[in-house]
Amino acid sequence: MVIRLGLRVKPVTLFTIGGGIGEVAGADILFIRKQCKGLKKCVYIPGSSFKGALRTAATRVARYYGFTSCGEVEPGRIKVAHTQEPCDVCRLFGYPDQPTPTSPLVVSDFEPVDPSVKLVYVSRVSIRDETLTAEQGGLCTVEHVVPGTEFKGFIDLYLKQRDETTRLIPLLLLGLAELRMWRMGRGSLVDLKLENSEVLEGIVPSEWTGLLRGLKTWLWEGVL
Repeated sequence: MVIRLGLRVKPVTLFTIGGGIGEVAGADILFIRKQCKGLKKCVYIPGSSFKGALRTAATRVARYYGFTSCGEVEPGRIKVAHTQEPCDVCRLFGYPDQPTPTSPLVVSDFEPVDPSVKLVYVSRVSIRDETLTAEQGGLCTVEHVVPGTEFKGFIDLYLKQRDETTRLIPLLLLGLAELRMWRMGRGSLVDLKLENSEVLEGIVPSEWTGLLRGLKTWLWEGVL
């Protein structure tokens, strides 16, 4: 059984996922692009980037709601953390040397709803990672999409009969809710909402239906 959840993502602040050096385009860091419909390349949010951010968000809140978490997101550390059974976060998002090639959670790429995306360049002083101080003479220009730009994609949940993944669906919802309060890309705040989430009704325990209902609407609409 496969449950597909539609998902829309909308940055609340200037947003970018850097895809390399763009000197000829007038920026040091360009928003990542791929081939979209037709021959045109468009900015997009890679599914792997979104899933990584979602995993981090779920890791932050799992233990507060009775789920287990190793607290790690880097593959090498995850492997060391699990000497026996994997934690709930790793069961949902995947872990090294798992018996199946993929986790039960698959995230698509997110493409812009409107292909005419507005982009802006912003220049900032470069910061040294080691000292967190400004780098002398260092100026970095980054390409961003403007707040309010909508992206759409989907999440697939692969469920087997009597699969414990069903038990972990609330953890997925918690991760989505936490991601709206956290950061993504190069430190940007994003909003998101679920579409066609009716497929989860009857699967999600009653104590989680309020959270599911809240994820059907934008959190930051009219606030920022």
